[in-house]
Amino acid sequence: MAEDEAILALLGEAKRLAQEYRKLTGKPLGITGEVAEYEAARILGIELTPARQAGYDAVERSNRTTRLLQIKGRCLLDNCKPGQRLGSIRGTCQQE
Repeated sequence: MAEDEAILALLGEAKRLAQEYRKLTGKPLGITGEVAEYEAARILGIELTPARQAGYDAVERSNRTTRLLQIKGRCLLDNCKPGQRLGSIRGTCQQE
């Protein structure tokens, strides 16, 4: 658990730096995807694949099914419109 706590602390600092960078430059720092992947894996209990895996970011295994997951993240600014929509992504399922 100490490693998870260290990663969460590091991501917290990275998010703070990304917010400061956006405030100064008006441009995103580009860490949203990595943060989203780690948080999805932590919350959903899925297994992340190695970096730069073509086509998917994580694997979810249950009984006889393996699902390949693509994780997308989005930074919503304080002044964004409520109800901004995200596109949907179809799942891929493999029988073992």
